[in-house]
Amino acid sequence: MDEKELRKIIRQGEGLTVEFKRAKTALPDNLFESVAAFLNRNGGHIVLGVTDDKKIEGVDPNCIEKICKQIANLSNNPEKLDPQNLIDPQVVDYKDKKLIYFFVPASSQVHKTGKKVFDRSVDGDFVVKTQSAISAMYLRKSNSYTENTVYPGLREIDIKRGMLKKAKDLIRSIRSNHPWLKLNKEEFFRAAGLIRYDSTIGKSGYTLAALMLFGTDEAISSYLPYYKIEAIVRKQDLMRYDDRLTITCNLIDGYELLNGFIEKHLPDKFYLDGKTRLSLRDKIFREVIANMLIHREYMNPIPTTLVIYKDKLVTNNANKPFAYEKIASQLCSYPKNPHIATMFAQMGFAEYLGTGIRKISDLCEIYSGLKPKFVDNDIFIAEIPLTDHVPEKSNVGGLNGGLSGGLSGGLKIELNETQQKVFLEITKRPGVMIKELSGRLQMPIDTLDKVVSSLRKKELIERRGSKKTGGYWVKGA
Repeated sequence: MDEKELRKIIRQGEGLTVEFKRAKTALPDNLFESVAAFLNRNGGHIVLGVTDDKKIEGVDPNCIEKICKQIANLSNNPEKLDPQNLIDPQVVDYKDKKLIYFFVPASSQVHKTGKKVFDRSVDGDFVVKTQSAISAMYLRKSNSYTENTVYPGLREIDIKRGMLKKAKDLIRSIRSNHPWLKLNKEEFFRAAGLIRYDSTIGKSGYTLAALMLFGTDEAISSYLPYYKIEAIVRKQDLMRYDDRLTITCNLIDGYELLNGFIEKHLPDKFYLDGKTRLSLRDKIFREVIANMLIHREYMNPIPTTLVIYKDKLVTNNANKPFAYEKIASQLCSYPKNPHIATMFAQMGFAEYLGTGIRKISDLCEIYSGLKPKFVDNDIFIAEIPLTDHVPEKSNVGGLNGGLSGGLSGGLKIELNETQQKVFLEITKRPGVMIKELSGRLQMPIDTLDKVVSSLRKKELIERRGSKKTGGYWVKGA
């Protein structure tokens, strides 16, 4: 979350999915009423340091660390939030003030705070008092989130050996003091919402989410015999395939296998974020894969597919849509499998909810010059363009200021259309020579010499090697 994104939320004002609270020096007394209400409804954004009428008061910098620790600890305390749902607050600098922001996802369970159930409306949080209303909430959740399905027959032996350690190691690499790291196996699974009590059968056990995240291949095929993910390359042979990977293992292992498939078949592209070199391929497609796995409806027998064509990558996964329509980049505040989504976020496999789709969209414009497409239907479709496309007009300058602005790492250097084309070609083909550039871009060598000279003066590229065999590289690559 940055200042620009937070400004949009504050301008929107309080409502069904936005809540402001004053928190100058202490945690608001009613904070967890809003947390529980958002978990029980559609999720939402909570900002501390802002009044109901959008006035920016800020949080005392001396109290920031204490308040953030309290939020994290209390959200993981079943006596405060039952069942617990770990929250990771962020500190955002906003108009010379410090604010605390966090996103609360919609949950597949019904949560209580102070032994009361809260729900959310456009007017704020309210207590759900009648048993019939609470029962209706449980029914709505159970019908919407099949990841909560309890399998009493699932045993500890059905959890793949070493998977819990692997998950903890991933979590530790993101947050060394994470409260889940000290828990034993049962405590860990309960804290993550992967062991539940099912009142309809009067038994507790591992859930579908636990099976999909940590299960052995044999256990998964026993309970979900139709489950599989097909990764296919169709660049040459469009009727069959050039390469294929079939995955039937758990999602943690499957995520890594899919990323290996992407690395094998898609090029990486040079990109500077300030002075830090980033892998655009990894940033985009790790998020695409995580989104595909998190939002699948696993009770649906239709297989998930990831297909790489010459000009695009397309994923299809069975879905339980919230809206039958094309969706904008800011969507996906509604996880189809909240516990799977939370586990992916804790391990660093995915952005926190509400940011992933937007991030894919922003980086795609740098990677290919085009926006991705998403359709939220019975089959969720993501289409990521791969063909390089330089817009006729670019609003260059700054990290997010168009194609050349992104590729030049936020240096606020203006590039015209011809300079953009040449610079982009050099980023794709490090060490390229003038003659090759001329042929690829259909540009006279004398014109290219002038463009290359201008890019060198701007310190965006440099020449390496001998006069006869040397070529051009993005500076610092």
